[in-house]
Amino acid sequence: MRFSSRFAALSIALTLLLSLVHPSVYAAASFEFSVTVKTAFDKMKGASDKTTAAKLTTQYAELQTTQKLALDWDSKISKLRFQNEEAILATRKRIKEVDADKLLKLEAAVTQVKKKYEPLFRMYDSLNQQLSIAKSFKDKTIVNVLKPQVETTKAAVQLAKLDIRSKEAALKNGKASTANTIKKLREQLSHIDPIKIKIKASNSSVSHTKKQFAAEASILKQVVRKGDATATQSSFIRMLAYMQQIIGFKQNTYAYEQQAMAIIAKVDAQIASSLK
Repeated sequence: MRFSSRFAALSIALTLLLSLVHPSVYAAASFEFSVTVKTAFDKMKGASDKTTAAKLTTQYAELQTTQKLALDWDSKISKLRFQNEEAILATRKRIKEVDADKLLKLEAAVTQVKKKYEPLFRMYDSLNQQLSIAKSFKDKTIVNVLKPQVETTKAAVQLAKLDIRSKEAALKNGKASTANTIKKLREQLSHIDPIKIKIKASNSSVSHTKKQFAAEASILKQVVRKGDATATQSSFIRMLAYMQQIIGFKQNTYAYEQQAMAIIAKVDAQIASSLK
């Protein structure tokens, strides 16, 4: 329950973050006539010939449709980006935990083997001390009794030390192998960084084009109020072109997010493979 609560909180936080970062990028360049301008627009159409009036109606409808399409792309991008943010956090966590269980077992093996031979080492130290004392008193009988025991124990100690060194070497090699695996996985995941730069550039292009769109929207309102049907059509053409550019940039952004998703999936697959 505690993990679920933390995960839910993280999801909410990411959602809020996505809504706050570059709102001008994720929101479509929304445009719609005010009541006053719409009245002037309808009046201009009424004063125009049927072909021009129909063209103006079609252009305005196309502009609304295109803006709706841009909004749809915003929604798709936000959803995929949120999924990627969640996925990359989970992947980074899994990378940190690569071979964690294996290393714990190797560390436990070292601890256990050292503990296993502690009585042997203590006995060997004790026998050596006793032999040293016997030699200092020149007690040949005790020396003759202890010396074979010391030699036998010494051989056992040497084997024990080899066993310990073997377990320590396995741990050292395991740590080195894990560090190398983690390094490679992080390097693979870092391939997302250049994609983030492309996404940033694409978002910048959206922002720039939106400013052009907004400027043209102001011009459109002016020519509509003046009842200039020809200028209105030309303005509609430019606004539609800007919206097409914006949609193109958003499609690029979505494609970049898909590339990032593919990289994350590839790293996840490598992690899964390393666990087999």
